[in-house]
Amino acid sequence: MDVEDYILLFLSAWVLISALATRSIDVFLTLALIGLLITLEVGGLFLSREQKENLKPLVELLLVIFAIVVMKKVYEVLSG
Repeated sequence: MDVEDYILLFLSAWVLISALATRSIDVFLTLALIGLLITLEVGGLFLSREQKENLKPLVELLLVIFAIVVMKKVYEVLSG
């Protein structure tokens, strides 16, 4: 198996475990973002530029969703 296969296996296992361990979609999406960022940082040397560019839209989408989740939680705290 190549390093890219191990990276895909890790990311798949991370998402599966996150989906099974959480009941909230907000927590699941946050954990998916964390796993994807870890994968890109640790395995970034082994991924080609094209593969990194293909993952950027997914990271950006998850970051937007994360920002919305954070804003929602802040609003809940402030509104009491």
